[in-house]
Order: sequence, then C-alpha cells, then structure tokens
Amino acid sequence: MLLEKRKSISNLGAESLREIADYLCHGEPIVRPIFECVKVFVRIHKSGSFTYARHPYDLGTKAVHARDISSRMNCQDRAEVVQEALEQLEEQLVSSWPFSPGSSSWTLIEILHPDIRIAGCENSPAIIFRKAVRLNHRGEHSATALTEKIFSSFESILKENNDDLPFDMVFDPQLRLENISGTGTYSEFIDSLEGMNFLADGKDISLINGLNSYYAQASDKLVEDICSSNFGICNKTNPGFYFSLAGNDYVVRPKSFQHNKRIATEEKKQKKPLSIFGMIR
Repeated sequence: MLLEKRKSISNLGAESLREIADYLCHGEPIVRPIFECVKVFVRIHKSGSFTYARHPYDLGTKAVHARDISSRMNCQDRAEVVQEALEQLEEQLVSSWPFSPGSSSWTLIEILHPDIRIAGCENSPAIIFRKAVRLNHRGEHSATALTEKIFSSFESILKENNDDLPFDMVFDPQLRLENISGTGTYSEFIDSLEGMNFLADGKDISLINGLNSYYAQASDKLVEDICSSNFGICNKTNPGFYFSLAGNDYVVRPKSFQHNKRIATEEKKQKKPLSIFGMIR
C-alpha cells in the first residue's frame, strides 16, 4: 500500500506530548478528520486515460484502469462501490482535470460509502480530494508549492461538477479544534505528568517499568478527551484526525475506536464461510 507516514501522539515521549497537548487544547489548530475509506491515487496517463495507484507496483509506465483497482477489493459490494466512484470521477472531471496528461503529480482521493465501513460511523457516498503529491518508485510522497497551487484549483472545479451525483465530490474537509482550556483536559494531563516526573527522578517516564502503563493511560485519556470535546460522535466510532506541526505529521486516534475496530474485524473474520476443500465426508 502507498501509506502516508504519520506519528501517533500516543507514542510520543512525555515532553513532546506536553507540547502537542498544549497546541491541541489551546492553539485552535486546523486539523483533518479521518474517515474509513478506500484511498486511491489518480492521475491522467500520457495516453489521455485515467490511471490509478494503490501499491508501488502501480507506479510504472503502464496505465492501471478503474477495473484493475476495483477488482482487488476484498468483497463484491466494496468492489462495485469503488468502480462506480471511479467511473463518476472520470466522467465528470476528464475535461477539467487541472494536471496535464502525463504529469507526474498524483491526486489522492478517499472513497466513502456505507459499504466501506468497519467500526466507524456510516458515511454518505463521497469522493474526497485530499492532496496532490509526487510519488517515487518506493511510494514515498513529496510535494512542491506549484503542485499544491494546482491542486487547490480542485475546490472550484468540484463546485461546478457536483449537481445530483451518486457521490458528493468534496475538497479536503478540515476542522478547527476548539480551545478547551476550561474543561480541565490539559491541566489534568499535566498534573499526571508532574506526578510521574517526580517518581521518575529525571528519567523518561515512558521507559520506566511501573510508570509506562500509567503514562499510556494518561496519554490515552488526553486523546479521548480532545476528540470528545471536538466531534459530535462517540469516540468508539471516531477514527480521529491528523495534523501537521513543525514539519511533522501526527495522527490522533481514540483508543476506544482502535479497540472497537479490532473487535469488528475479528467478528467479520469469524463470519467468513469455511472452505469445503479438503473436508472428509
């Protein structure tokens, strides 16, 4: 998969997390909500047809068509959703795609649909246009000011091509976090850190047996409180959000959602029918 690399704030050391907590609780930053979705990179091939990528081996010179991508889905319903979404994209945007045919810039889209769900809320059908990047042969992302400027033109293009379609086409949804200084979320987290720092005697809390579990509980509660204060949905069904700070990308995901997702995944595995091959009658 062509994965995006982000650090989970739950895995940060105490001092780094203290800085992040202050920023998220008081700085009112712009963040991007996470959705359960199918991610696909898109560009127009030099031949004039759309080509897609979900793995590094899709990045060669040969065009990868919508049917190639949809056929890889692990269930028929999801395959049909992806196929329909990509067909709509091609039909609506072939004449207004802002990047030239053969351009090395890929646009990341996220396909949302009720059939694309594990543990999160049920999303309405939508195609989210997230960003444009260059991808090297290993699938590593890079972007330039020009790429970002051209990508921003999607915002007006999508508004002109969004009338009564099966999938809403949405430009990079964002959310401004609230200043939650009056809720006690930050002060409670800092009080927990101060108590653990006293016991740690100058050492890294997260590396000390007996304290690392308390530190994990404090960081998990911080995440739960930040999410519940900013989203109108239960944390068990909230995949979280991501943001950038000082050149680094971070993800914030409630532990309760991760637990709920693990349970839902195991239940789906158990519901798969057993193979009859090799059975003795």
